[in-house]
Amino acid sequence: MITQETLEGYYVTIGRLKQKYLSEKFEQDLPTFTSHTEAADWFRSLFADSFVFVEQTDAAGTGVYYLYDIIHDKTIWEARQKSLSEKGTASGLGMLLCTQRVDIYEDGSVQLAF
Repeated sequence: MITQETLEGYYVTIGRLKQKYLSEKFEQDLPTFTSHTEAADWFRSLFADSFVFVEQTDAAGTGVYYLYDIIHDKTIWEARQKSLSEKGTASGLGMLLCTQRVDIYEDGSVQLAF
């Protein structure tokens, strides 16, 4: 069961900077959700302000789904956001892996990027 106390055990380190990233085991151990709202609320309770809404998008004519990011490295994420707003692009060591994408569908199903 995923809790604040067990969360650290779900991380692996990847990339040249050895950044923390949630493993596929995390996705496998997620609770079963019945709606987008239920899933998003659960993620917010676990990650607080490190779980951010990105956008709502169409799921190939079958409805909508919601894209979120889990911020794993706030310092790099803030530098990336600043670069995006000032230059329109962001590149640099660690910028790609400072967040992890979470897609949540209307029915509560969840898919993480690995």
